Parts: sequence; C-alpha cells; structure tokens
Amino acid sequence: MNNRQIGAHGAPGKNPGLYQVNDFSSERIDEESDGRFGRMFVIGEGTTEDGVEKLQPNPLPRYELRRLGAKGGPLEPKKGPSAGKRNSLAPAGITFLGQFIDHDITLDVQSKFSSPQMNAALENARTPNLDLDCVYGGGREASPYLYQTNGEEWESAKLIEGDAFTGPGEGRFDLQRNNAGRAIIGDPRNDENIFVAQVQAAFIRFHNKCVDYLHAKGLENGEELFEKARDTTTHYYHRIILEDFLYRVIGLDMLQAIATQGRQYYFPNGFDGKAGWPERPFMPVEFSVAAYRYGHSTVRDAYVVNAGSGNKKLFDEELRGFHAIPAGQLCDWDWFFVAQDKTAEQFAHKIDPFLPDPLFELPEFAGGERSLASRNLMRGRIFRLPSGESIAKRMIEDGVHIAYGQPMTDEDMMGPDTKAPKEIKTLQNSLAGEYALPETPLWLYILMEAGTYGKGFASGDLREEYEKKSTGGDRLGPVGGRIVGEVLMGLLDHYRDATGKGLDYDPDVPNGGDGIALAGMKFGPRMSMRAMIDFAYG
Repeated sequence: MNNRQIGAHGAPGKNPGLYQVNDFSSERIDEESDGRFGRMFVIGEGTTEDGVEKLQPNPLPRYELRRLGAKGGPLEPKKGPSAGKRNSLAPAGITFLGQFIDHDITLDVQSKFSSPQMNAALENARTPNLDLDCVYGGGREASPYLYQTNGEEWESAKLIEGDAFTGPGEGRFDLQRNNAGRAIIGDPRNDENIFVAQVQAAFIRFHNKCVDYLHAKGLENGEELFEKARDTTTHYYHRIILEDFLYRVIGLDMLQAIATQGRQYYFPNGFDGKAGWPERPFMPVEFSVAAYRYGHSTVRDAYVVNAGSGNKKLFDEELRGFHAIPAGQLCDWDWFFVAQDKTAEQFAHKIDPFLPDPLFELPEFAGGERSLASRNLMRGRIFRLPSGESIAKRMIEDGVHIAYGQPMTDEDMMGPDTKAPKEIKTLQNSLAGEYALPETPLWLYILMEAGTYGKGFASGDLREEYEKKSTGGDRLGPVGGRIVGEVLMGLLDHYRDATGKGLDYDPDVPNGGDGIALAGMKFGPRMSMRAMIDFAYG
C-alpha cells in the first residue's frame, strides 16, 4: 500500500476546498461542519506538501458542455432496431437501491448552476456514515414521529408504517403520510418516486420484523429491542452494500483489489482522529458529482412494475412520488431484484455514456436545465473536477490494482487507440473533432470506460459464462469502480471504527443466501437485497 500521509490527495482536513484549495484554514473545514464535501485529488498549480503533483480542472466552456449533453447531441441513444439503450445483467432494482444509498450519505443544498464559484466549506446536509438516518431520523427521542406509541411497551421499538395494502399487496404497507400525501420519513427524497419509496418501506418493514423476531426470543425492554433491531438492520444493510450492490456495480475483482491493497485515495491511512475518536469522513466531489452519477445511465425509459400494471413511462404520474403509492403499482420484487438467470425484462440499462430519452427532456417540475446530461457535465465544471484521463494516469503512476495482483496499466485507460464498442468509438471521434476536447469530463469518462471495460460481474465457475454474455456496461471500469468502491468501503470501515460494529458483527437475526469469497476469505451466507425483502415480507 502507498504510504502517503493523510492529505496527499486532498484527503481529510488538508485541502478539501473547492477553489484555491491552499487558501482556506483547516478549522473552517474540520470544526464547523459535521458533514462536508472535499476532494480525493488536489487541484491547482504545483505540488502538495508531500510532493504529489496537483491535477488541473477540465477546462471545457460551459456552453459547450450544455451542447454536448443536449437532446439530439452525441449522448442521446441512436434510433433504430438495434440501437438505443440495452439491458445489463443487473436487475432494475439496483438503480433504486443505489439511489437509496446516495440519499443516506449525500445532500448538496448550496451549490447552484448560476454560481461561478463554490464555498470552500460547502456542507453536506447528510452525515456520510451509512447509518440509515434516512430510516431512523435522529432516533426515538429526537424523531418520535417516526416511532410507534400505541400497543405494549416493547412495540415502541417499532417504526411507524403507513396504510396496509390489500389483495395482491397483502402484507405490504405504504409509508406513513401527512394529509397532503407526503411521506413522514427521515429523508423526504426517499419519496420522490414509487421505487425508492418502496425500498424505504422495505427497510422499515425489515426493522419491524427484526423487532418481532427478537421479542419472540424473549427480549421485552423497548430500548434494548430497538437498539438490537437497528444494529441488525444496519449490519445487513452494510452487507447488502458490499455483497450485493458493490458486487454488481464495481465487480468482485475491484472489491478484492481494494480489500487486499487498501484504499489509496479516500482516507488511505484510516480514520484515526484526535483523542482516539475516528475522524469524521467527508464526501468527495469526485464521487458525488461524477462517479456515483453513473446510475443516471442505468435508468430505463419505461417500467413494467408488476404483471398487471402495464408499461409506464419513466415520468408517468403514477410512478412519481410525494403521494400514496397506488395499489396497482406495487413492485413485483421478482422482477426488480432477480437472480442472474431470470428471463424477465426488468433489468437495469447498461452503464455507458448514453442516457435514456426521458432524461434529455426532464419534466418542468424538475426546474432549470432540462437535460440531465447537460446538468451533470456543467456541475462537474462548477466543482472544477479534473478530467477522467488525468485521474487514470495518476492511478497508473500510483500502481493501484484493478484486480487481485493485477496493476492498472495504460491499456486500461480510455484513449484514441482503445478498442471500444463502435458507438463509444463514434463518440470519441466526435469529442476529439466537433468538440475539440483535449481530455474528457470525469462523469463522461467514467461512463465511457464502463461501457468499454465493464464486462461481467460474476466470479468462479460463472465468470466465463457471464463475460461471454457481457459486451461492457455491466459494471464500472477502473477509475469509476475505484472511486465508488473506495468511498463506500471506506464508509463501512468508518462505521466500524465509530461504533465497534462492523461486518463481523454477529446479529441474533439470521439470514439466508449464497456465500461469497472476498480477498481469500469466505463471507456468507451472502446477503442480498432480495434476501432482506424475503425476510421483511416472508
């Protein structure tokens, strides 16, 4: 592992400012805000204190970025029988699980497209702790409106659920809502569409089933029941992130590389802080503004929610949030979190540089720039993100691995000679020609490398079979995979350091599933979102 000191790549407390990063005091960053945004890679002229060369922000003008991401531009899928977005090997629900995770750790309420500069102490309105505060709020005392007050004393350990569904939806519940139909939950964003709302409802139901299970085992004290149920739910949530979500999104090879080689850019020396307490994590803009926005590419143009729902366009009124979930739009979990050998058409789209049609013409209620692609590109410029190529070169120089024992090389970097799929090659030519791009904006680069290098995500006996099926776009590539993997795996480590309850925590509530091998160790039974749903609604 590289022995750089904390701060070498804009890590905690040293250079998390977004402009003129050396001109701001560390106190303004570290002491004033619990959640904050920062950088994994320092930008600017010259070198850092330990001799690491700073990276330059990508210079493409704002109006060109708007044109590049506009409807009718090179990022819109081509029309025709064999064109357009294609299905990946991941189930459609993985998109909304990713959205749920994002809402647990990031919320930027300060930056604006009209602002030419960003405050160096830009606050993250969520705590990046993977602590399910979107489900639990501030706990039973700080957020009593989320918890049951009726029934026996032990039932006060439960979260409030909304109206029960009947008929085919028997056993499932909506979120609790106010008179206007808005969900009363820890993070209102988890009601912005019916899919993420149902993921939120599933976690609430899972917690309550844990309470029932533990009570049946003899626990009576409401406070102890609540704490054990919350610890159990959070533990399995963390394992879902590692063993289901990251397993699919970055692939087992990258998981093994980070687990064995260690993190190179996100708290590379751990979270050791003052007086023995772990230092608070920051949210890297390379993650929140670029790499984790890969999910916009996986969204489908339309969804069949269940066998009786019909084909619903992405922004169909029934699929929108902030109202009671229609009884006819309950997700068939067999379609949204399926095994790889299922034949249902409910799979996420490929991760590639082509967004689905509806995202180029966002509804008027979204406000501002109508193309989500243009939004993402311009936001990257506002935050002065470095190019994808510059980060790839840095990773190669640093000797990072993309698989167990396999260092990243020049062949793993997108360039003119890359053997990319035809449609990505055409895009490369357009970027170099019409747009005269010397290097690629980070968000776009990550999507291009995923569509080129992101083949398969299985291991062992299944790997060869799935890699034959995969034509790229089934997971993130070297740069995107490492950024997403390091941040989420780092936050898992931070939670363990802060609470003493890591992935090795042994909850009293069992789970089922297949085992998974990681870094020479066997974790299992493997926890998946589907296993959690089966327990919640079983």
